[in-house]
Amino acid sequence: MAILKRRNIREAAIQFLYLADIEDGPEAGDMEEAFWQMIQESSLNKLNLAKAKAILHVAQGRGNRTLKFEQLATAIQPELKANPEAQGLYVSLQQLVNLEDTLSQQIDTLQSILQNKSTNPVPDHAIDEVIEINQGLIQARLAWMETSSDYPNWTAKLEPINATIAHLARSSQRLASIEDPDSTIVDFAHLRSSSAELSTFRRETQEVVGQILEHKEKIDADLARIIENYAPERVDPVDRAILRLAVYELQMSDDIPRAVTINEAIEIAKKFGTSDSSRFINGILDAL
Repeated sequence: MAILKRRNIREAAIQFLYLADIEDGPEAGDMEEAFWQMIQESSLNKLNLAKAKAILHVAQGRGNRTLKFEQLATAIQPELKANPEAQGLYVSLQQLVNLEDTLSQQIDTLQSILQNKSTNPVPDHAIDEVIEINQGLIQARLAWMETSSDYPNWTAKLEPINATIAHLARSSQRLASIEDPDSTIVDFAHLRSSSAELSTFRRETQEVVGQILEHKEKIDADLARIIENYAPERVDPVDRAILRLAVYELQMSDDIPRAVTINEAIEIAKKFGTSDSSRFINGILDAL
C-alpha cells in the first residue's frame, strides 16, 4: 500500500521533527497523539466510512431475523420464568434479548450518521461500539447454547429459537471479521489490512523519530563539521529536520543506499523547504 512507502515515513518523520523542534512548543511525547490525528486524519476518515458501510451491508436482513427472535423469546419467557428449574435459561435468554436490542440500536445510530451529510467524519466510537456489542453477543450466544444443553427436557421447545439464534450468529461472525485480524473470512480483508497498515506506518515512523531524537546531539555534531559556524537554531527549521533525518539514515541505517537517502532528502526539500533548500541540503550531504 502506498502509505507504507519509505517516502511517506520520511515525510511524516520530518513533520514530527519540525513540530517537536519549535521553540517553546510541546515536548515530543506530549504532541504525539495530536500529531498522528492530524497526519492520518484523511486515511482514518476514509477507513471509518468504509467500515461503517461494511457494517450496514452485513446488517442487511438482520432486522427481520431479530424481530423473529424477539417474538419467539417473548412467547417462551413467561414459561421459563414460571419454572423454578429453568431460571438459568430465563436469565441467559433475557441477556441475549437485551444485547440484540442494544446492537440493533447502535446499528441504527450508525445508519443515521451516514445519512446525515453534516456528520463528517464517522466517529470512531460509533464503529467501536458496534464491534464491542457484537463481541459481547457472540459470547452471550455461546453461553446460551451451553446453558440450554443442560436442559434436555426443553430441547424441543427451544429448537425454533435456537435456529433463529444460529442465523443471527452467522451475521455476527461476518460482522466480527471486519476488525478481527485472525479472521479467515475474506470479504473485509482489505479493511483489516488498511487498519494494520496505518498502525504499522505510525509505529515505523515513531521508531525513526525516536532514534533521531535519541542521537540528536551526535547528528548535530556531524553537521557542525560540515556547516561553518553551525548552530541548529541558525538553520531553517524545515531544512534542519530534513538534514537530521538524512544524517540518521547515512550514519545509522545500513539498509538504505547513500544515493537514495540524498536524493530523497533533495526531493522532500523541494516539497517542504524554501527555493534554496534543495541546493543547500545537497551540498551538505555530499560533503558528509
